[in-house]
Amino acid sequence: MAQSLFFIGDQLLFTPQISRLVGMMNYARSTTIDVVRGLTVDDLDYLGTPDSNSLGMLLEHMAAVEIGYQGFTFDGNDDWEAMMGERWAAGGQLGALGREQIRGHKLGYYLENLRTVRAKTLEEFAKRSDEWLEEEIPFWGVNGNRHFAWFHVFEDEINHRGQMRLIRKALPSMRNRGVLGLGLEAAHETGTGLGIHTVSPDSPSEAAGLMVGDEIIAIDGESVQHTPYDEISVSGPAHSSVTFTVQRGEQHLEFSVTRAAQSSD
Repeated sequence: MAQSLFFIGDQLLFTPQISRLVGMMNYARSTTIDVVRGLTVDDLDYLGTPDSNSLGMLLEHMAAVEIGYQGFTFDGNDDWEAMMGERWAAGGQLGALGREQIRGHKLGYYLENLRTVRAKTLEEFAKRSDEWLEEEIPFWGVNGNRHFAWFHVFEDEINHRGQMRLIRKALPSMRNRGVLGLGLEAAHETGTGLGIHTVSPDSPSEAAGLMVGDEIIAIDGESVQHTPYDEISVSGPAHSSVTFTVQRGEQHLEFSVTRAAQSSD
């Protein structure tokens, strides 16, 4: 059984302190993905003001920061500019360069970058010891250690995630957003598809006939069975309708659900 995100303790591939670090990093990443799940390219490119960050920029920044600390802690490289190179310069700097270059990408682009970079981190962590993690090294003009360096990687992510939540609330697509009354999860162990794990009482989805255990295989006629769960959106304006094609046992059924207005409470 997969280990819970709420578990901070020993893990099979890592030493005790690295295990705990990885547990905290994994939880922080899961909350970041929660913020952007199902967002569109327009959502990810949205700038609240001309000099602000977009959600896409912040996702790219998280990947760039982790790459920088991979070089610093695994290879002893403290040349940030060289580690970023042309590929990651915009993510590392943000600002005007980020606004110019980091745009037009679907959510899957950013999530794949984060997954690939994190996989490299975990691969390298599995080769290291707690002594390596705690070793004193020069850091920000004083002495620190690699444990703090990697704490800073996910602390920086948590800091930006707070900013991301504010940006999400301001998105034009979030205004007058409708309610379906569904709790959703990945339908398959591969992290793809859309399964229903809760249906709220007296909700539009309950009224339409959707049930816990249904797998949504298409949304408005577009298949989502092989789409990564994090990239699937079911959101829309209040009073708009969506058609779900559902697999229930051996049956394929269609349900039209009209999104309700959000409560003002």
